[in-house]
Amino acid sequence: MRLTIEPKKEIYVLVNGKNIIKSRFHQTLPNDFFSIEQTKPHLEENHVNEIVLVSYSTNGENKKGRFGFEARIKAITSDRLVILHKLNDPAACELRSWPRIRHNLLPNIHASCQKKESQVVDVSCNGAHMILYESDTSSKIGAAVKLNFVFDDGEVNIEGQILRKWKDSFHRTHIAISFSEDNDISRFIY
Repeated sequence: MRLTIEPKKEIYVLVNGKNIIKSRFHQTLPNDFFSIEQTKPHLEENHVNEIVLVSYSTNGENKKGRFGFEARIKAITSDRLVILHKLNDPAACELRSWPRIRHNLLPNIHASCQKKESQVVDVSCNGAHMILYESDTSSKIGAAVKLNFVFDDGEVNIEGQILRKWKDSFHRTHIAISFSEDNDISRFIY
């Protein structure tokens, strides 16, 4: 499949399986090669031959969302371009290093926020989207919270910080939480 990314379109490159860096698409080249503008931070000569994930958003008539594909870095030119070779066709993808798992795909889980029962909408190793059953007006954006997740196979206590808070059309309070870095929830959800 030929790439149909427009020149100057913002793209993201996942390097080393953990570092996401921003760039812009430059042009499609023959034989599944393409070029992007040099990234920030810069890709160096030691990145040549590395396999990376290239990701971009689409808002076309037939495709919506984020698409990505694997590519191998082939060269870095003196005119600030990075030449890559496309290894597979674009497909729907998740840019996150730790994808969010929706509640209907999770194992049996009970959750509480600040010792109050809550519903998990989705969760990853980095955070969660939750609905508070008991409205807690004291929890403000930026506040530190203590969370408890109980799975069939064990329990995890995590500290986090509220990033966003909103009410839905049913007047339920939703919160988006970022977890502290050291937690072991991944062994229960992935």
